[in-house]
Amino acid sequence: MTVVRRIKGEDCQNGAPMAKRHIPKPLREFQYPLVAGKMDGLLINIDRDLQRRGNQALQRGEGDTERCLTLLNLMVRFARNSYDAVRYVAGNTPEDDRRRPNYVLVVPTINRQLLDLLFSLVYMLDDLSVRSLQYQRAGWRELDQEYHMFKTQFSKDPEWNQHFKNVKGVLDGMIHRFGITEIERRNPKLIPFWKHPFELKDEATESRAYLRYLEKWLYGDTSAQAHMSFGGLAMVGCFLVADIIGGQDEEWVKNRIILQYHFRHFSRTAIVTLAIATEIDAHLRLGNAATASYLWNIFAEYSAEAKEMIQHRYERLLATAA
Repeated sequence: MTVVRRIKGEDCQNGAPMAKRHIPKPLREFQYPLVAGKMDGLLINIDRDLQRRGNQALQRGEGDTERCLTLLNLMVRFARNSYDAVRYVAGNTPEDDRRRPNYVLVVPTINRQLLDLLFSLVYMLDDLSVRSLQYQRAGWRELDQEYHMFKTQFSKDPEWNQHFKNVKGVLDGMIHRFGITEIERRNPKLIPFWKHPFELKDEATESRAYLRYLEKWLYGDTSAQAHMSFGGLAMVGCFLVADIIGGQDEEWVKNRIILQYHFRHFSRTAIVTLAIATEIDAHLRLGNAATASYLWNIFAEYSAEAKEMIQHRYERLLATAA
């Protein structure tokens, strides 16, 4: 996979390419093989380390530790799945004539999920045992609410019976594992919902400054495109109508603007995935700091966002972990 660097100031405005009256600087190529292998290795190592530690905690009867490690393992596996999906959809290898450049427009929606996950993870790691349990108990309330909504609507349809049994089994397991009381079962509203990033950034927590940075500089525009506000739609409008406009504007979009957009959002997928991996590795001291540092330094050469994230948080975290 090859991605290219976005040149500051060149982008779409109001659904159309910016007017150009100068010879643009050549785009700088980023050869993704520089990081692909080490990124895969980091994610695999963290996954295996979490599984191993979780099994050890289970054997020792350390239920709370095992619960936390299992949750972190799910998070890193979700991040890796999203990263692999984007790498295929927005990549150029392996060759696939069904893949179109404009498919990269779905990437901000995936990045929104990854950023939601990063917000929750950073906030949780400031008090992992307590906050991870709050997160999981809130998840029980959400699933219980959905279960009852669908059962009310479809309980007379026999085709839904097995689904309801499956969901009820999951809910019963969560009741035991997450300490849902009988009173809470009867009144799930006693369990607070988990807060969204806009709320988490204002919580009194050690990482509040970093969460506020993420919300301001990464989350805002990503969320706008994921929610398809008109601002988000306007930012990608030039890609959708380039073939209608035609001429030099169409060539500009296809040969430059889409490449810059591709780099910005694909690199954000990789960087946020790396951030999730780094948070977990550093918190648990899994021993992968050298690989994570290598990856951050490579990304920082091409991405201002990566460079700023290092300065805001990961330089210190990695130094402590090492």
